Amino acid sequence: MKTGFLVVLATLWSTHSAFADELLSREKLTEAVQRGVRLLEKAAKNYPEHRDCFACHHQTLPLLGMSEAKRIGIAIDEAVFDATLEFTRKHFADRTAAMREGRGIGGAALTVGYAAWTFDIAKHSPSDELRQAMAMFVVQRQERDGRWKPSAIRPPAEQSQVSNTVLALRVLQQTDSLDGEWSVTASAADRRAREWLDQQPCDLQEDLVFRLLGLQWFGGSAEERTRIVERIVKRQREDGGWNAEGTLDSEAYSTGQTLFALLDNGTAADAPAVRRAAEYLAKSQHADGSWFVATRAKPVQVFFDNGDPHGKSQFISIAATGFSTAALARYVAAKFPKQP
Repeated sequence: MKTGFLVVLATLWSTHSAFADELLSREKLTEAVQRGVRLLEKAAKNYPEHRDCFACHHQTLPLLGMSEAKRIGIAIDEAVFDATLEFTRKHFADRTAAMREGRGIGGAALTVGYAAWTFDIAKHSPSDELRQAMAMFVVQRQERDGRWKPSAIRPPAEQSQVSNTVLALRVLQQTDSLDGEWSVTASAADRRAREWLDQQPCDLQEDLVFRLLGLQWFGGSAEERTRIVERIVKRQREDGGWNAEGTLDSEAYSTGQTLFALLDNGTAADAPAVRRAAEYLAKSQHADGSWFVATRAKPVQVFFDNGDPHGKSQFISIAATGFSTAALARYVAAKFPKQP
C-alpha cells in the first residue's frame, strides 16, 4: 500500500512538473505577455476619451507592461505609447504653477511620484520647469517625520505610506535643476524620508515591495535588500501568489508587483519563489489578457466604464495586468537571456 501511494504521488508530481514546464516555456510566456500588452494598449488608448486626469492604473502601469514587453522583442503600439506619455506630460505641465504652491494634484505625492516613474519608463526628460514644480510640490507635502501619507485610503494601490514615500523620493532624484534654498530643502526632505523608511516595519505587501524597489532604485546595501527579499519569500502562499495583507487570498496585483520587484532586484529566475510566482500568474491570466482582482476600495469618484474587463473591478484589475505583464516579461528576459 505504501509503495503504491508513493508511485501515485510521484506520478502526480511528474505530471504537475511537466505542466509547469510547458506553462513557463518561452513560447507560452510570450503569448501571455502579448495578450496582456494588447489589453493594456486598449485601456490606455480609451482612457483619455473619458477622463483628463492622470491615473497610475491607465498610464504608468500600461507603459510599464508595454516597455518590458518591448525589451523581449514583442512589438507594441508605439502611437499609443507616445500618446500616453504625452497625456501624462501635458497633465502635469498644465499644473506647473499650482504644483509650485503645493496644490492642484489629486492623489498628492503618490500621483506625482507615479508620474516621475512614468517619465523614467518612457526615457523622457521633462523640462526643468516641470521637474522643479514636481519637486517643489513633493517637498511641501512631506510630513514632519519624513513620510508622505496617501490622500485617500483605497487598498491595495493607495494605502501604503511606504509606497507613497518611495514614489515621492523618485521625484526628488531629479532635483539637480533646483537652485539655492529649494535645493537645500529638497536634500533635507530626501534625508528625512530615508530615515523614516529605515524605521518602518513594512506590514503590508505593498510596503515590502516598494521598500525593495526603493533600495534598488536609490541605493541600498546588499544586506538590506536580502533581508527584505527573505521577508517577501516567507510571505509567499502555497499557491505561489501573494496577498495584500492579513488572511486575504492571493491575487495578481500583489503577486505581479512582487515578482517584478524581485526580478528588478536581480533575484534569479530559477529561484523557487520566482518560478512559483510566474506559474501563478501564467495560470491565473484570463483569455482576454487580463488578470482579475476584486476591488476593495471605497470609490471617491463617480465610476465610469473605460471598456476594460471586470466591471467595477476594472481599475485595480488593469493595474494588476500592468504589473503582471511587466513581471512575466522580466521573467522571460531573465530565464531566456540568450534568445531574441
